[in-house]
Amino acid sequence: FPSHDIPPSTRDLLSDVYFRFTNANGEVTMKLSKETLSKLKNFSEINNNVLIKPGSRLTTIDAWPPALFAETTVSESFDVSEEGFGIYDLPEFLGLTSLFTDPDITFHDKYATISEGSNSIKYFEANKNVLSYPQKDLKFPQSDIDFSISSNTLTSIRKTAAMLKTSTVTVIGDGENISIQVGDRKNATANTFTAVVGTTDKEFNVIFDVDRFKFIPGDYDISISAKKLSRFVNTAVGVTYYVALESGTTFNF
Repeated sequence: FPSHDIPPSTRDLLSDVYFRFTNANGEVTMKLSKETLSKLKNFSEINNNVLIKPGSRLTTIDAWPPALFAETTVSESFDVSEEGFGIYDLPEFLGLTSLFTDPDITFHDKYATISEGSNSIKYFEANKNVLSYPQKDLKFPQSDIDFSISSNTLTSIRKTAAMLKTSTVTVIGDGENISIQVGDRKNATANTFTAVVGTTDKEFNVIFDVDRFKFIPGDYDISISAKKLSRFVNTAVGVTYYVALESGTTFNF
Protein backbone atom coordinates (compact mmCIF):
# COMPACT_ATOMS: atom_id res chain seq x y z
CA PHE A 1 0.00 0.00 0.00
CA PRO A 2 1.34 3.46 -0.93
CA SER A 3 2.64 5.64 1.88
CA HIS A 4 0.00 8.33 1.29
CA ASP A 5 -2.73 5.80 2.17
CA ILE A 6 -1.28 5.28 5.66
CA PRO A 7 -2.70 7.59 8.34
CA PRO A 8 0.07 9.76 9.88
CA SER A 9 -0.62 8.39 13.38
CA THR A 10 -0.24 4.81 12.16
CA ARG A 11 2.88 5.69 10.17
CA ASP A 12 4.48 7.13 13.29
CA LEU A 13 3.68 4.01 15.32
CA LEU A 14 5.06 1.75 12.59
CA SER A 15 8.00 3.92 11.55
CA ASP A 16 10.48 1.10 12.05
CA VAL A 17 8.39 -1.58 10.35
CA TYR A 18 9.38 -2.76 6.90
CA PHE A 19 6.77 -2.28 4.16
CA ARG A 20 6.87 -4.01 0.78
CA PHE A 21 4.19 -4.05 -1.90
CA THR A 22 3.79 -4.57 -5.64
CA ASN A 23 2.72 -1.54 -7.66
CA ALA A 24 0.42 -1.48 -10.69
CA ASN A 25 3.35 -2.27 -13.01
CA GLY A 26 4.26 -5.42 -11.12
CA GLU A 27 7.37 -3.79 -9.64
CA VAL A 28 8.23 -4.30 -5.99
CA THR A 29 8.25 -1.10 -3.96
CA MET A 30 9.77 -0.95 -0.48
CA LYS A 31 10.49 1.35 2.41
CA LEU A 32 13.67 1.50 4.46
CA SER A 33 13.35 1.38 8.24
CA LYS A 34 15.16 3.87 10.47
CA GLU A 35 17.46 1.06 11.59
CA THR A 36 18.44 0.18 8.01
CA LEU A 37 18.99 3.83 7.11
CA SER A 38 21.25 4.15 10.17
CA LYS A 39 23.27 1.12 9.06
CA LEU A 40 23.59 2.45 5.52
CA LYS A 41 24.76 5.79 6.87
CA ASN A 42 27.41 3.98 8.91
CA PHE A 43 28.46 1.99 5.84
CA SER A 44 28.75 5.24 3.87
CA GLU A 45 31.34 6.40 6.40
CA ILE A 46 33.41 3.31 5.60
CA ASN A 47 33.03 3.49 1.82
CA ASN A 48 31.00 5.77 -0.46
CA ASN A 49 30.36 2.81 -2.76
CA VAL A 50 27.95 -0.02 -2.07
CA LEU A 51 26.64 -2.94 -4.11
CA ILE A 52 23.17 -3.94 -2.94
CA LYS A 53 22.55 -7.60 -3.67
CA PRO A 54 19.28 -9.54 -3.63
CA GLY A 55 18.06 -10.37 -0.14
CA SER A 56 18.62 -8.86 3.29
CA ARG A 57 22.39 -8.93 3.71
CA LEU A 58 24.52 -5.81 3.29
CA THR A 59 28.32 -5.68 3.21
CA THR A 60 31.00 -3.07 2.66
CA ILE A 61 34.76 -2.72 2.75
CA ASP A 62 36.99 0.33 3.05
CA ALA A 63 39.06 1.70 0.20
CA TRP A 64 42.32 0.11 -0.90
CA PRO A 65 44.25 -1.26 0.86
CA PRO A 66 41.25 -2.85 2.62
CA ALA A 67 41.50 -3.13 6.40
CA LEU A 68 37.85 -2.90 7.50
CA PHE A 69 35.00 -5.17 6.41
CA ALA A 70 31.43 -4.78 7.70
CA GLU A 71 28.34 -6.94 7.36
CA THR A 72 24.77 -6.87 8.62
CA THR A 73 21.35 -8.36 7.97
CA VAL A 74 18.39 -5.98 7.74
CA SER A 75 14.64 -6.49 7.99
CA GLU A 76 14.08 -5.56 4.36
CA SER A 77 14.61 -7.81 1.36
CA PHE A 78 16.04 -5.95 -1.65
CA ASP A 79 14.39 -6.89 -4.93
CA VAL A 80 17.31 -6.26 -7.28
CA SER A 81 18.93 -8.26 -10.08
CA GLU A 82 21.34 -11.10 -9.35
CA GLU A 83 24.22 -8.79 -10.35
CA GLY A 84 23.13 -6.32 -7.69
CA PHE A 85 22.38 -2.61 -7.75
CA GLY A 86 25.47 -0.40 -7.58
CA ILE A 87 25.49 2.95 -5.80
CA TYR A 88 28.60 5.04 -6.38
CA ASP A 89 27.81 7.82 -3.91
CA LEU A 90 25.90 6.35 -0.97
CA PRO A 91 25.88 9.62 1.05
CA GLU A 92 24.21 11.30 -1.93
CA PHE A 93 21.62 8.52 -2.24
CA LEU A 94 20.79 8.74 1.47
CA GLY A 95 20.65 12.52 1.25
CA LEU A 96 18.09 12.27 -1.54
CA THR A 97 15.89 9.89 0.45
CA SER A 98 15.97 12.38 3.34
CA LEU A 99 14.28 14.98 1.12
CA PHE A 100 11.06 12.98 1.55
CA THR A 101 9.11 12.35 4.74
CA ASP A 102 8.31 8.69 4.08
CA PRO A 103 9.65 7.69 0.65
CA ASP A 104 8.90 4.60 -1.41
CA ILE A 105 11.87 3.02 -3.20
CA THR A 106 11.49 0.94 -6.33
CA PHE A 107 14.47 -0.76 -7.99
CA HIS A 108 14.20 -1.01 -11.76
CA ASP A 109 16.57 -2.59 -14.28
CA LYS A 110 19.07 0.28 -14.48
CA TYR A 111 17.78 2.81 -11.97
CA ALA A 112 15.84 3.26 -8.74
CA THR A 113 12.89 5.54 -8.09
CA ILE A 114 12.63 7.42 -4.80
CA SER A 115 9.12 8.77 -4.53
CA GLU A 116 6.40 10.12 -2.29
CA GLY A 117 3.03 11.22 -3.56
CA SER A 118 3.48 12.97 -6.91
CA ASN A 119 7.19 13.74 -6.36
CA SER A 120 9.98 11.39 -7.41
CA ILE A 121 13.70 11.16 -8.10
CA LYS A 122 15.16 8.85 -10.74
CA TYR A 123 18.51 7.57 -9.49
CA PHE A 124 20.68 5.61 -11.92
CA GLU A 125 22.78 2.68 -10.77
CA ALA A 126 26.56 2.62 -11.13
CA ASN A 127 28.47 0.01 -13.07
CA LYS A 128 29.91 -2.36 -10.48
CA ASN A 129 33.23 -2.30 -12.36
CA VAL A 130 33.84 1.19 -10.97
CA LEU A 131 32.84 0.27 -7.41
CA SER A 132 34.92 -0.88 -4.47
CA TYR A 133 32.97 -3.63 -2.70
CA PRO A 134 33.58 -7.06 -1.10
CA GLN A 135 34.18 -9.66 -3.79
CA LYS A 136 33.46 -12.57 -1.43
CA ASP A 137 32.44 -13.34 2.13
CA LEU A 138 35.04 -13.12 4.89
CA LYS A 139 35.55 -16.18 7.08
CA PHE A 140 36.96 -15.37 10.49
CA PRO A 141 39.72 -17.77 11.65
CA GLN A 142 39.94 -19.33 15.10
CA SER A 143 39.79 -16.75 17.88
CA ASP A 144 42.74 -16.61 20.29
CA ILE A 145 41.66 -13.65 22.46
CA ASP A 146 38.13 -12.71 23.54
CA PHE A 147 36.79 -9.81 25.61
CA SER A 148 34.06 -7.19 25.58
CA ILE A 149 33.97 -3.40 25.77
CA SER A 150 31.10 -1.10 26.69
CA SER A 151 29.76 1.74 24.61
CA ASN A 152 31.27 4.18 27.13
CA THR A 153 34.73 2.63 26.77
CA LEU A 154 34.54 2.80 22.99
CA THR A 155 33.55 6.46 23.18
CA SER A 156 36.43 7.16 25.58
CA ILE A 157 38.89 5.50 23.20
CA ARG A 158 37.78 7.67 20.31
CA LYS A 159 37.69 10.92 22.30
CA THR A 160 41.05 10.30 23.97
CA ALA A 161 42.72 9.47 20.66
CA ALA A 162 41.44 12.76 19.23
CA MET A 163 42.59 14.76 22.26
CA LEU A 164 46.02 13.14 22.37
CA LYS A 165 46.34 13.43 18.59
CA THR A 166 47.20 9.77 18.17
CA SER A 167 45.77 7.05 15.98
CA THR A 168 47.26 4.16 17.93
CA VAL A 169 45.14 1.86 20.09
CA THR A 170 46.93 -1.06 21.71
CA VAL A 171 45.33 -4.10 23.31
CA ILE A 172 47.81 -5.56 25.80
CA GLY A 173 47.84 -8.95 27.48
CA ASP A 174 50.38 -9.29 30.31
CA GLY A 175 49.52 -12.84 31.37
CA GLU A 176 46.92 -11.59 33.86
CA ASN A 177 44.87 -8.71 32.50
CA ILE A 178 43.73 -7.44 29.13
CA SER A 179 43.97 -3.66 28.88
CA ILE A 180 43.40 -1.12 26.15
CA GLN A 181 45.83 1.76 25.86
CA VAL A 182 45.54 4.90 23.77
CA GLY A 183 48.71 6.90 23.26
CA ASP A 184 52.04 7.02 21.50
CA ARG A 185 53.41 3.55 22.22
CA LYS A 186 56.88 4.59 21.00
CA ASN A 187 57.16 7.35 23.61
CA ALA A 188 57.55 6.11 27.19
CA THR A 189 56.63 9.53 28.61
CA ALA A 190 53.58 10.11 26.40
CA ASN A 191 50.20 10.73 28.01
CA THR A 192 48.24 7.47 27.93
CA PHE A 193 44.66 6.34 28.51
CA THR A 194 44.25 2.82 29.94
CA ALA A 195 41.14 0.68 30.47
CA VAL A 196 41.24 -2.86 31.87
CA VAL A 197 38.71 -4.92 29.92
CA GLY A 198 39.34 -8.56 30.86
CA THR A 199 41.69 -11.26 32.05
CA THR A 200 44.06 -13.57 30.18
CA ASP A 201 46.87 -16.05 30.67
CA LYS A 202 48.51 -14.94 27.41
CA GLU A 203 50.94 -12.20 26.46
CA PHE A 204 50.36 -10.06 23.41
CA ASN A 205 50.44 -6.54 22.01
CA VAL A 206 47.74 -5.96 19.42
CA ILE A 207 47.85 -2.67 17.55
CA PHE A 208 44.89 -0.96 15.91
CA ASP A 209 44.52 2.23 13.93
CA VAL A 210 41.64 4.11 15.62
CA ASP A 211 40.64 5.47 12.22
CA ARG A 212 39.36 1.95 11.49
CA PHE A 213 36.90 2.17 14.39
CA LYS A 214 34.04 3.40 12.23
CA PHE A 215 31.50 1.51 14.30
CA ILE A 216 27.90 2.15 15.20
CA PRO A 217 27.92 3.18 18.91
CA GLY A 218 27.22 0.37 21.36
CA ASP A 219 28.68 -2.53 23.34
CA TYR A 220 30.96 -4.91 21.46
CA ASP A 221 32.16 -8.50 21.84
CA ILE A 222 35.69 -8.61 20.43
CA SER A 223 37.64 -11.59 19.13
CA ILE A 224 41.25 -11.43 17.97
CA SER A 225 43.03 -14.04 15.89
CA ALA A 226 46.80 -14.47 15.81
CA LYS A 227 46.36 -14.48 12.03
CA LYS A 228 46.24 -10.66 12.30
CA LEU A 229 42.48 -10.21 12.12
CA SER A 230 39.89 -9.05 14.66
CA ARG A 231 36.10 -9.18 14.87
CA PHE A 232 33.82 -6.63 16.59
CA VAL A 233 30.22 -7.79 17.11
CA ASN A 234 27.38 -5.53 18.17
CA THR A 235 24.60 -8.01 18.96
CA ALA A 236 22.10 -5.30 19.93
CA VAL A 237 22.20 -3.74 16.46
CA GLY A 238 23.16 -6.86 14.54
CA VAL A 239 26.29 -5.62 12.79
CA THR A 240 29.78 -7.14 12.62
CA TYR A 241 33.07 -5.48 11.70
CA TYR A 242 36.34 -7.20 10.83
CA VAL A 243 39.45 -5.09 11.37
CA ALA A 244 42.98 -5.92 10.22
CA LEU A 245 45.72 -5.57 12.83
CA GLU A 246 48.52 -3.08 12.31
CA SER A 247 52.19 -3.87 11.84
CA GLY A 248 54.08 -4.21 15.13
CA THR A 249 51.43 -6.55 16.57
CA THR A 250 53.00 -9.45 18.51
CA PHE A 251 51.68 -12.66 20.05
CA ASN A 252 53.85 -14.51 22.59
CA PHE A 253 51.98 -17.79 22.68
